[in-house]
Amino acid sequence: MRSILALLLVFPFFLFSQDDPVLFTVEDDSVHLSEFEYIYNKNNGEKADYSRESLEEYLELYIKFKLKVQRAKELQLDTIPSLQKELEGYRRQLANSYLTDKEVSERLARELYDRMQEDIAVSHILISVPKNASKEEEEKALSKIRSIKNYIEQGSDFEEMAKAHSDDKNTKNKGGYIGYVTAMLPNGFYELENAIYTLDEGEISDPVRTPVGYHLVRVEGSRPARGKIEAAHILIRKEKKGQPDPEALARIDSIYQMLEDGKNFEDLARRFSEDKSSKNKGGNIGIFGINRYERSFEDAAFGLEEEGSYTKPVETSIGWHIIKLVDRIEMGSYERIKRRLQADITKDDRYEIAQKSMIDRIKSENDFKVNDEVLDEFAENLSDDFLTYKWKIPRDLEEKTLFTLGDNSYSTKDFAKFLRTNSRSRLRMNNNLPIPEAVDQLFEEFVHNECIKFEEANLEDKYPDFKSLMREYEEGILLFEATKLAVWDKASQDTTGLKAFHEEHQDDYMWDQRAMVAHITLNDVDTKKAGKIYKKAASWDVDKLKKKYNKKGEIVTSHTALFEKNQLSKNTDLEFEVGSMSELTYDDTSQEGSFKKVSKILPPEPKRLNEARGYIIADYQDHLEKEWIQSLRDRYEVKVNDKVFESLVK
Repeated sequence: MRSILALLLVFPFFLFSQDDPVLFTVEDDSVHLSEFEYIYNKNNGEKADYSRESLEEYLELYIKFKLKVQRAKELQLDTIPSLQKELEGYRRQLANSYLTDKEVSERLARELYDRMQEDIAVSHILISVPKNASKEEEEKALSKIRSIKNYIEQGSDFEEMAKAHSDDKNTKNKGGYIGYVTAMLPNGFYELENAIYTLDEGEISDPVRTPVGYHLVRVEGSRPARGKIEAAHILIRKEKKGQPDPEALARIDSIYQMLEDGKNFEDLARRFSEDKSSKNKGGNIGIFGINRYERSFEDAAFGLEEEGSYTKPVETSIGWHIIKLVDRIEMGSYERIKRRLQADITKDDRYEIAQKSMIDRIKSENDFKVNDEVLDEFAENLSDDFLTYKWKIPRDLEEKTLFTLGDNSYSTKDFAKFLRTNSRSRLRMNNNLPIPEAVDQLFEEFVHNECIKFEEANLEDKYPDFKSLMREYEEGILLFEATKLAVWDKASQDTTGLKAFHEEHQDDYMWDQRAMVAHITLNDVDTKKAGKIYKKAASWDVDKLKKKYNKKGEIVTSHTALFEKNQLSKNTDLEFEVGSMSELTYDDTSQEGSFKKVSKILPPEPKRLNEARGYIIADYQDHLEKEWIQSLRDRYEVKVNDKVFESLVK
């Protein structure tokens, strides 16, 4: 995305009602109050205090923005093919995710969040049937579950029917009672979750299919969601699981008494707990929600209200526990956890179910009609290599209408092109699959794609905020191009203008006092001679040293560097005065010595153009933009509705 779009120059727009007053106009372009107010809030955040000073400053900024966009439109920059192509590419990219996010991801995340606020107590009757059961197995199981519901509706007791017929061994002896559950249920159980969260208390669902079979569900009650907690425990195991153990009870009672006497919970857990996985962590068993542990353990743990509080001894099938509340995990606001929920949703079958529901809605709203006879004829005329890479569109394929959606018609040739272009979809089909069945599946995929495209093409009409996003990006592109022409390109290419600007403002680009530092190197000399030359350098300049010692070779060499006053001490150990010298350093291996000397102090002077080119170009751009803005003000009429503006001031 263009860098200019990251600045405060690109703004979202909105559709406005007739009651929305106009704040200002630039020629015939009106900016409404709600548009400006939203932009002001969005870009100022917590600093949006609605003070007169703040509002006037931002109004001025926004008027400048609109002036530039007006100029871009007058120059017909919106007709440039490359910009139109860029805008269309952005639209495709945005629309591709927008529709799914709006209708699927956002809706499912909000639905899940709302459901997570409540735990539902349920009972069920299960008739097992494999996920990939035959048609006969499906019909047999469905017939049985419907028969059970019919008996219940005629007066049979739900619990007794569960005990007699349910295939869930864990709940049938309890009359089908599962207990409390909460969203989200495991993958594959979304329809069951829908039934649980939409039934009234005491109401029985229609048969619900899940990966394990068909269910009849009855809601028994609800409560505010327990959520999640972090806890620790001390466990004393029973000798035999599920059997009374007086000795274990006596031991846990003694540990409880130690706690009551002020002993540390974590220390006692490390000493006495028989849970090997948690004892070395002071009994900490981590974060958990409902249905993780036995009911007695869960009820006791979630019954603790204050962090650090602990229960009296609690019995489970494996032993006796003392449970401590470490932390109560807050769910957080919807906005805070939305991204995590959306990530979880995309891994769940509810995502596909919701997408299918969206496609069904698009079909229903737009009078979708399919010509089954044409589809059957298309399948019958396909060659045996249809499911291989060799297949090509038949040259004699007759173009007939396969289906209609709204005012659009889709033909056999459109479908054939889809099949050829999307060869992966064909090739992943099982070669043993009859061609008509393969065609049906591929046709469903084709219809899905075209429904999405159809809906995306009408997003502006259906979703005002999408229209706003597109307008935002379009005006951002126009602004970028107009500013590039009027300011950025001119500043970098107008050498005459840049030179004149520099000459006029050269006092704005000054060097501070600078020290000319000579870095002197002594080559092929012993220590004694190096020291002698170093002493001479205190009173001699570099040229005199070279004249004296370079008669038989280049013993003294040098290069100079300039340092501003505030930089000299940072980069050298020299004082800011002529004659300041560094220590002599000498290398025995190379027989080379070196030192630095301040040879001259230069007074403040203007920087040449090449010495401050980046700064000068940036300032020249600002200069050009101010001139441009003034010319736009002279060119276009700007009217501000003072009364509307005053209504904003707080």
